[in-house]
Amino acid sequence: MTLSLLSLMQKVQSQGFEDFTVDKDVSIFLDKNFSELKNFQLGIKGFNDDNQLYIDSIDYSPWFVGDFNDDGLLDLFVQGYKRKENQAWLIMATEDPKAFNLHEVKPTLVEGDLNFPVIEETKNGPLIIYKQFMTKKTTKMVKGVEVTFPKNYNSWYGMGFLRKDTLIYRHNAIIEYNPNPSHSPIRFMQIHRYCQFGGCPDYKLKIDSSGGMILQNIRNTELEPGVYKANCDADQYRILNNMLNYLRLPESDKRYGDRNADHVITIWIKRMDGTEKKIMDFDLQGTLGLIQLYDQIEEIRKKTLW
Repeated sequence: MTLSLLSLMQKVQSQGFEDFTVDKDVSIFLDKNFSELKNFQLGIKGFNDDNQLYIDSIDYSPWFVGDFNDDGLLDLFVQGYKRKENQAWLIMATEDPKAFNLHEVKPTLVEGDLNFPVIEETKNGPLIIYKQFMTKKTTKMVKGVEVTFPKNYNSWYGMGFLRKDTLIYRHNAIIEYNPNPSHSPIRFMQIHRYCQFGGCPDYKLKIDSSGGMILQNIRNTELEPGVYKANCDADQYRILNNMLNYLRLPESDKRYGDRNADHVITIWIKRMDGTEKKIMDFDLQGTLGLIQLYDQIEEIRKKTLW
């Protein structure tokens, strides 16, 4: 599965992030311990002097130490560039002082050609504000009027702001921040995974409020076609329910991706308060939170004794 999120577990030399005081400390740590971050230069690189003038004028740090998942352990956020490409990574501490989880920081939708995150400290922990800019100005005719894109293009800095994504670390992944998570229990959740042109596993799985599950294997799965029933493991169901409650969804039903794509996932979530959401995701183009949810459901399906 191709994700916009790269997560790796690596054994590194034991060192407390709280000991870092200057950029050099961080650079030495990264270079020694992560092959992905060899020759990684801290800081944000603009395409030209005008872009760099704006970047240098904002208040940001190329690295930040904080507890991103409220587990009492300090984690490390870094941003920099490698082969002229800006990158950002979150290095999560574990109970093993020599082991860390490495996550690339990037939303699913990337529109700009000059993008970078900044850290915002809140009472609920650090948030990652991922900002996207376009450095190339274009024009087009709209109803006979020439319109510039981006609309707020700043000629002085040679860039225009496009969008921002607010991200947070939850349930072992970086997902979209939800300021208003749901508090209504689910009545049921149903997923259908299939390929429009055949070949991949085709199944429907429904999970109700008590953890009862109905699996309909249609074709190309590990089990024979048919209907199977089981109860979801209590810990797995708790994680799933927490993910569903925190999942940030659009106000109305939503379709992601190109409808001609082969791989399709549909999600139907209905809650006890009567609200419901329906999502159709072509070729895994949905949000980071949805991709995390798909993975959790797939883990439940594969680990259950049907």
